[in-house]
Amino acid sequence: MSLFLLTVTEQYVAEKRFAKETKAIRLQEYYMLCSIKQAESMMIADRLPATGTIDFKNGTVTFNRTSLSEKMEEITFTLKLKSGEKAIGTGRYDKQLGRMVKWIERN
Repeated sequence: MSLFLLTVTEQYVAEKRFAKETKAIRLQEYYMLCSIKQAESMMIADRLPATGTIDFKNGTVTFNRTSLSEKMEEITFTLKLKSGEKAIGTGRYDKQLGRMVKWIERN
């Protein structure tokens, strides 16, 4: 009986840990997507500064903009969640198309 309870308890703890990690990953993805969309709309309006921050309820995204050529900009996003997780992503913005054309994410 106690072996059964121990097994059930271990499974419960593992599932809780997995749920917490999944929530953090989804939050990271959501904040990155929102940041990309916001930066893209600001680039279309030619209002995106060279560096800046975007604040969210559970974290902050900082970004740096670099010109690669007359037609291409690179924007690096760094996300820091209040829970301690960190993610870095880089997007390439095509000025002629008026949108992000490439995305690379590193964790």
